[in-house]
Amino acid sequence: MAKVTKSDWRAQFAAKFPQFARILDGGAGEQEARGVFGDDLIDLVLDIAKNPDNYDLTTQAGVNALDAKIYATKYWNETTNSAKAFDSLTQADQLDQISTSRINIANTYGDLGLTTTELDEIAKTATRRKLTGIALSQYVNSKVGDRARGKQDLMETLDAQALRKIAKQYGYNPTDLDDQIVAAVTGKEYNGEVITADTFKKKGAQLAKAAYFNLAPQIDAGLTLDEIFSPYRSAAARILDKPENSIDYMDPKFSVAFGGPQTPQPTMSEWEAMLKTDDRYGYKFTKQANDDARRLASTIARAFGKLV
Repeated sequence: MAKVTKSDWRAQFAAKFPQFARILDGGAGEQEARGVFGDDLIDLVLDIAKNPDNYDLTTQAGVNALDAKIYATKYWNETTNSAKAFDSLTQADQLDQISTSRINIANTYGDLGLTTTELDEIAKTATRRKLTGIALSQYVNSKVGDRARGKQDLMETLDAQALRKIAKQYGYNPTDLDDQIVAAVTGKEYNGEVITADTFKKKGAQLAKAAYFNLAPQIDAGLTLDEIFSPYRSAAARILDKPENSIDYMDPKFSVAFGGPQTPQPTMSEWEAMLKTDDRYGYKFTKQANDDARRLASTIARAFGKLV
C-alpha cells in the first residue's frame, strides 16, 4: 500500500484550501475556516493536529478512513460540488471569478440599486454556487427582501413587474397578490405552493373562465382577458377621446364588453353604439359628440334650406 507521512495531511489541506492555511493559528485563521467549513470539519482537522497518534495516516487504508470522516461532515454533505471547487481555488483565482460575476450582476440587476456590500456578497455567493438564470434571480431578490423596505424594493423589480403584468392580463387580483409575487421572485413557497409565472397564468385563466364562462373557448385557446378586450379598449379610447391605458376592463362599465350569463359578447358595432348612447360613458361630453351634433345640425339646416 502507498505510504503517507504524518505531515502530508497538512500539505494536502493547504493545497486544497490555501486561503485557509492559517487554520492552525488558533485565531483569525481558524475562525475564518469555521465560518466556511463548519465546526465539525474544523474540529476534526484540529483533533488530527492535537492527537496525531489517533489517526493512521501512514497507509492508504488510514487515509481512506479519514476521508470517510470528512465525507460525513455537514460541509461535505450540504455543500454543492461547485462550492467545494470554488473553495479549493487560491484567493487570487477566487477574486478573479468574483470580479467577473460582480460586473454581470451589476449590469443585470442595476434597477435594484444594490449597495457595494450587497453586490459583493451576492457576487461571491453566486460565483461559489454557480448560480445562473432563475436561481440567480431568486437569490438576488431574496437578498433584497432582507432590507428594511425589502417588500417595496422587490415589488419594483423587473421580475415582480412581469408577474404583475401577467396577473393583470387575466384580471387576477387577489388581496394577497403582492405576497404571492414576493414569494415567486424569491423562490419561496407560499401556503405550501411554489409560485411561478405559470401559476399566475393558470389561476388567472381559471378565475377568468369562472367570471366569464362564455369566454372559455377563447381563454382555452390561449387568449388573456386583456387580449380579448383589446379591440374594445381601442374603440372606447377613440370614441370617448381617452388614452387607452385609462380604459380598464376591471371597471364594471367596461367589463360589459365581455358579455354575461344572459347576454352574449357584443359585436363591435353594438359596442360602439353602447358607448355613444349609454350616459355612463359620457360620450356627449366628447369633442367627437360635439362634432357629430354640428354635422347633424348642418345636415338638417340644409334639408330645410337654411344653409347654402
